[in-house]
Amino acid sequence: MPAGYSKLIHGTVIVLSLFGVLMVTSATMGKVSVGKTLFAGGKELFFVCVGYFMMVFFARRFSFNYFKKYLVVITLAVIGSLLLTMFFSSAGGASAWIRFGQVTIQPSEFAKVYMVLLIAVSLGDKHKVRVASGIDLVKRPVLVLLTIILIVTVLQRDLGSAAVILAISLLCFLIPSQRKLSKLQKWVLILLVVGVFTLIFLDTPTGLKIAETIFSKLGIPEYMFKRFESAANPFLDRYNEGYQLFMGLAAMVQGLQAGPFGKGFTNSDNKFGYLPEAQTDFIIAIIVEELGILGILIVVISYGVILFNLYKYAILARFEAEKIVLIGAASYFAIHFILNIGGATGLIPLTGVPLILVSAGGSSRMAAMIMIGLAQNIISRTNSSQRQKAVQST
Repeated sequence: MPAGYSKLIHGTVIVLSLFGVLMVTSATMGKVSVGKTLFAGGKELFFVCVGYFMMVFFARRFSFNYFKKYLVVITLAVIGSLLLTMFFSSAGGASAWIRFGQVTIQPSEFAKVYMVLLIAVSLGDKHKVRVASGIDLVKRPVLVLLTIILIVTVLQRDLGSAAVILAISLLCFLIPSQRKLSKLQKWVLILLVVGVFTLIFLDTPTGLKIAETIFSKLGIPEYMFKRFESAANPFLDRYNEGYQLFMGLAAMVQGLQAGPFGKGFTNSDNKFGYLPEAQTDFIIAIIVEELGILGILIVVISYGVILFNLYKYAILARFEAEKIVLIGAASYFAIHFILNIGGATGLIPLTGVPLILVSAGGSSRMAAMIMIGLAQNIISRTNSSQRQKAVQST
């Protein structure tokens, strides 16, 4: 790692990643044989190692100038990889993966990282640039963002990933200080606030009736509305659409009733055929069932350490492009945490979004490590600048 990197973030990411490997291995035990369980755990550990290499590489080698130089090529590669998923089999109603035997790649995970960098180089440090209107600055990133959202939503049918990409992009858009963007930023902030309150409103009986009418008229698949319905009342359809949510809640309750340390590592009962997505969307249910409050604390404290330090260095960063990347990295982790934990506990509808560094998934692990590598690159430069200022002042 480069000099001046955050050892606290680095150590926390390693601990959370290894913890994730252990929990994925445990969650897989109830679905396959011992050999396949070990293979599943080994595959996750492999992706942790590959992701770690990527993290170190980007922490040492990333350059905004390099990204700008090859921006067109990188953009075409990202969009091309998203379209390539159409030629592979779907899973769970979504066509979001490129498959190589037992290994699958989900390009939308890397599109999240790409959008943060695109906004950083397109809008960061442009406060002295003279433009007729903010539209002139945002038209390129907006066009690319709409293209990605359209592909992920309509072609891949992956609403969860599209929501994450959009949310991260909107939060990053709020950072630039170019005066011509101020009006657009106000509208984006209003959109975010309205979106949050709309999500809360849809959890009410009146909101559900309105959502059902809108979904039916727009021809949106019924299972998407059922997710809103199950979030509002997990007991309403516990044997069909709400089955997984209900069983996830049951697993957590059983773990907390067993004591502060749950039933014990590998001792989950619900992973044995009762919880279909135990190693992915509902990994938190297995964590709470097996480790109780201790499991919750490991996840919450780890995320808290990562987010606190990313926001701290975002304040200290010298340039807007660097602030955008750090805020983007923090938003990446925070949004995944909120959507995954919120969905698994019935606070918000299920989105299929993984718990980063903990849930099974090589693409999400590698993308998260790349994001951390980018953040560490900037943190290293920020700390070096702070040391130079300290030396000069003395």
